[in-house]
Amino acid sequence: MKPGFFFFEALRSIRSNVAIAVAAIVTVMIAVFILGTFIPSFLYVQSTVDKQKDRLDVKAYISDSATDQQVSSLQNHIKQLQQQGLVKDFQYVSKDEAVKDLKERLRDPSILELLPSNVIPASFRIQPVDPNRNAEIRNAIVEEPAIDHTMGRGGERGVTYAKQTTDRLLKIATFIQYAGLALVSILTVASVLLIANTIRLSIFARRREVEVMRLVGATNWFIRWPFVIEGLICGVVGALIAIGLLWAGKVFIVDAFVERNDSLTKAEGFPISFLALAALLTISGAVVGALGSGITLRRFLKI
Repeated sequence: MKPGFFFFEALRSIRSNVAIAVAAIVTVMIAVFILGTFIPSFLYVQSTVDKQKDRLDVKAYISDSATDQQVSSLQNHIKQLQQQGLVKDFQYVSKDEAVKDLKERLRDPSILELLPSNVIPASFRIQPVDPNRNAEIRNAIVEEPAIDHTMGRGGERGVTYAKQTTDRLLKIATFIQYAGLALVSILTVASVLLIANTIRLSIFARRREVEVMRLVGATNWFIRWPFVIEGLICGVVGALIAIGLLWAGKVFIVDAFVERNDSLTKAEGFPISFLALAALLTISGAVVGALGSGITLRRFLKI
């Protein structure tokens, strides 16, 4: 049997059961719209967390009394850690650069005038490959003679990496990843079940026709294909409507908001190519529609 036959049978079923088809399309549209809203939001939050993770560097303070040889030894040790895959990059920060950096961060730079000129020592700013291993980097270099153990506080004397902030941010990043995966999974399962229930009405309306086809020897796949294609069509149409709504939201809400905020770029406001998102959502709608039909038919054909 030619594929065209199944396609036209699916269209005939949609025309015969317009209300059911509309219900299926609306179901997919709502699910895909929620998914299309969630994906950019999730990517934006994930991108923000990743940017903060890049700032979770390790700072090794250099003693004023350290010799050039001791500083060189510390630098070589950091290079070894880089070769071992622990360190992504590092840079030497002089006293003057440290003071300048602090002035930029302070709301009232005049406070620095009240402090001794040598209060901020030189340091090595180390960017880790994985912030989870910051403690490992610290332990590897903390006993170097060049380290100034008067700097820092608590258990982070000499080499600091803001342990509490690092641990908290990494926990947030992990939570976001698992929460995102869980929400997408729940949304997908719920969508498939909703489509399955909607398609079940279409099959029930044509149950006599299905029974006749089975009596004359039609195979399960011969019966199944028109319904699967019907679910796929409803899924694609629902997804396209949702994409249209998302595009309108992007143009009139997101882009307009970004234009009013100079600190944001369009890439930050919508952190994924809309074309890529549209393709993903169209495929998702088609898969959800086809799966919903397939699940329902499997139960009917067992009877």
